[in-house]
Amino acid sequence: MIVKFQPGFRVTPALLILNLLMFLAVALVNGNFSQFSAQSLLMLGANYSSFVEQGQWWRFLTSMFLHLSLTHLVFNSASLFVLGRFIEPLLGSTAFLLVYLVSGLTGSLASYLFNPGVLSAGASGAIFGLFGIFLAVLLSNIVRPDLRKEWLKSVGAVLAINLGLGLFLPIDNSAHLGGLASGVVLGLILLPWMRSRLRRFLNNDLTLR
Repeated sequence: MIVKFQPGFRVTPALLILNLLMFLAVALVNGNFSQFSAQSLLMLGANYSSFVEQGQWWRFLTSMFLHLSLTHLVFNSASLFVLGRFIEPLLGSTAFLLVYLVSGLTGSLASYLFNPGVLSAGASGAIFGLFGIFLAVLLSNIVRPDLRKEWLKSVGAVLAINLGLGLFLPIDNSAHLGGLASGVVLGLILLPWMRSRLRRFLNNDLTLR
């Protein structure tokens, strides 16, 4: 039994386009699509603790829309597309954008606090915030227990793989965990709102409990 939301969303495609445009801007500065210099990434707003300490707090925001490689962009874009198709209709476009931005900023702050001296960029903190929203929904009693258990296994496996890779690869797990924690907290706060919206989209074969 599947939740079928009305087709169409607005913020997710806009974020995907913005991420792509920023990637193209970095590629243009570097003259290629495969090797990005730290200088060009910093020029366009990557997160770096030394610059933040000089008052450039805006890097917490701009770094969310930069990616370090084409692979980085493709992976995050695919994750955002899949999560956005479910979560944006569930939250509504305005709340979805707020959750995305707050989770991304929290991830940037966590990177600054717990991973200093490392250049960081990417939408991962915001995307893990969307995973946090999904977890908050699955840990509630909104959907049937059997469906909830199945989805929890899938989401848990994806999160475990991503966080596990961060132990062996140059991946900023601080940003991931910061975004995830922010998403879970926001999800718990927004549960009544999501429950109300979910009722409008549910098919007759999925029971609210």
